[in-house]
Amino acid sequence: MLQSKRQFSHIFSSATENSAINKSDDGSVFSVQLDYPIAFPGDSFDCTGEVVSASVWNTVPNISIALGNNKFYIFNGGDITLHTVTLPNGLYSVSSLNSQISKTLVNQGLPSDLVILTGNQSTQRVVLTFSAIGSYADFTGANSCRGLLGFDSRNAPLAPTTLVGQSEDGDAEARFNNIESFLIKTDLVNGNIPTNKDESQTVCLIPITSSTGDQIIFNPTNATRVDADNLRGLGRSYATFRLTDEKGRPASTGEDYSLQILFRYSVFQKPILNR
Repeated sequence: MLQSKRQFSHIFSSATENSAINKSDDGSVFSVQLDYPIAFPGDSFDCTGEVVSASVWNTVPNISIALGNNKFYIFNGGDITLHTVTLPNGLYSVSSLNSQISKTLVNQGLPSDLVILTGNQSTQRVVLTFSAIGSYADFTGANSCRGLLGFDSRNAPLAPTTLVGQSEDGDAEARFNNIESFLIKTDLVNGNIPTNKDESQTVCLIPITSSTGDQIIFNPTNATRVDADNLRGLGRSYATFRLTDEKGRPASTGEDYSLQILFRYSVFQKPILNR
């Protein structure tokens, strides 16, 4: 008997235009109902599946109401008033957050450069620079974005500024990277890639390789194979997929995502005898 190795692939997409069903409100979960089941022959063995490509948008918010960090408070020494900047949900970099704060301050009748946020690449800390004497940021308020910026719950600086252009460094490294990677999970196959002791149907880890707001195109050189022995015989015509962060939390990118799974199996084949 000769062993014959065979394979086929299937693309799954969360886009409703591609017949995705039961899509969650945040877009991280979807299901598919296939006209024909994905199945291996009943006498097959070495049945596996592997994610050979995927596309995910790097747009999961790092500031939001849900995260409880959508407020920036600043005291303007010019009018002796504490001003609140409410930040829209979004995925921010230092520069885009600085732009949003400046725009909001202008809309409140304040100078756009009342506070300038910059990043110190050497220390990975955010630096606040104030243009008016008597100003400071208040990181003690509810839903403050202090954790993202790397500041403790305090005023920054501790006393109102006494110099034009006075600056204050964060207390710790900034944490703009709200997530480290994406995980794709599915009940289509019975195999999975455990995270420490947690086995939760993970079939793929996607590192973040694109800039903020860009699409991640994942094409692993050596994709990890997982057991798909449950697809022998009748197989499966219905499956659910979930996109999460590395901690297993739903990853709401606001965009559709897709993946391609390569299925492999082996069968014994009778040799053809020459007559």
